[in-house]
Amino acid sequence: MKSLVHLVLVSIPLFFFQNMCSYSQTSSTGSIKIYSLDECMKIADSANLDMMLAMAQIPAAQANQKAAFGGYLPQVNASMGYSRRLNQLGGGQFNIGGFRAPADQYSASTLANITLFNGFSREANIDLATTNINASLQTVEQTRNQVKLAVIQQYLTILRNAKLVAVRSENLLLGKKELERAKARFEAGIAPIAIIYAQEADNGNRELELVQSENQVSIAKANLLSTMAHSPGEKAEFAENSFPKEITESEISNFRSKFSSVDEAYAQALANRPDFAAAKSRIEASKFSIIASKSGYYPSISATGGWSWANSEVKDFDLFGRSFVALNVDIPLFDAFRTNQQIQNAELQSKQNELEKERTQQTIRIQLQSGLLNIYSAEKQLEITNRSIVAANQNFESAKERFEVGTATIVDYLTANTQLITAKINRVNAVYNYFDAQVQVKFALGSM
Repeated sequence: MKSLVHLVLVSIPLFFFQNMCSYSQTSSTGSIKIYSLDECMKIADSANLDMMLAMAQIPAAQANQKAAFGGYLPQVNASMGYSRRLNQLGGGQFNIGGFRAPADQYSASTLANITLFNGFSREANIDLATTNINASLQTVEQTRNQVKLAVIQQYLTILRNAKLVAVRSENLLLGKKELERAKARFEAGIAPIAIIYAQEADNGNRELELVQSENQVSIAKANLLSTMAHSPGEKAEFAENSFPKEITESEISNFRSKFSSVDEAYAQALANRPDFAAAKSRIEASKFSIIASKSGYYPSISATGGWSWANSEVKDFDLFGRSFVALNVDIPLFDAFRTNQQIQNAELQSKQNELEKERTQQTIRIQLQSGLLNIYSAEKQLEITNRSIVAANQNFESAKERFEVGTATIVDYLTANTQLITAKINRVNAVYNYFDAQVQVKFALGSM
């Protein structure tokens, strides 16, 4: 019995699928690119639009951090100017003893200003910027995991549909052989023509199912290529060896051993998920934003120093130039409630971030629960389809033998064939449902 199970699982429909893949690779003559799963994920990681959008946020966050650090540095400005009075006798000018005020005026100055204290706003802003960078990095990592999840699921969809094509192709090939056999039996006068009509009708259904399955493969390829930022119409094949051909009991046990309970898995997910870490960083950032907003109630202290010069000629810098230093204290008495508005907005953002964190926790729990339920369901499907495909194969062989000796009708034979094809399709779906459930759980656990 075990040898029969192994024969069925390995040969149906892997033999036809491998032949199809082999043909596509050897006949490509270099025009069809064959991608592995790792290649697809690497391409998507660098070219996917969602990844590029997430990565674009990091330079902006780093610029904010640099600007926040700049609050500890002096601001330095330099200026130079020139002016000429066009109406030399006008503008209140006077002439005494032959002296007339010069028409040309030159000026130059440098000014440096440094903030000494601004109500802890500088400290809060630099902490805020640093925390926002951490949140941006975690968001990029979460986006990367989401893109990986999409790539793997779309890759699995291609392989699933390709195997269904192999099953449908095998079924149509057998149907054509049965039609030739029915025609030969009819011409020999040992079978009625109704058998030919029944087989032709059944072959039409088989061909229609094959065309539909082939279309699903093309759609799945287009979806994955789009995720990779490639043209959906690109001619491409995808290697089957990116996933194991069989699912063993040891593999199922090893995967189950990664978590002993839902609560343990949930705790592991909270520790590993980048989106949850980003949510916590945003909450921390909102606290620093509140501190920065409250700085409007505190006095600010700054120091200023500089040098200025003005003359009608470009000379006498020591005579007409002056250097100075100043200490400024700015005490806010009434700012028309602007500081209060900023505090309220910052507190609102903090509350929204808290709620977003709770929403993220709910999402993680739902994703984890769904993934685990899908794993349990897929394990049962593997067990059931393993038995069903063996029974369906034995039933088909029995119906075929009885039909050949005339003890079963064409309806019995076609029914047995339909049951076998359904069992094969269910087996393919069960295998790939398990792979899909695995990647769902890995994503939920943050262990992509």
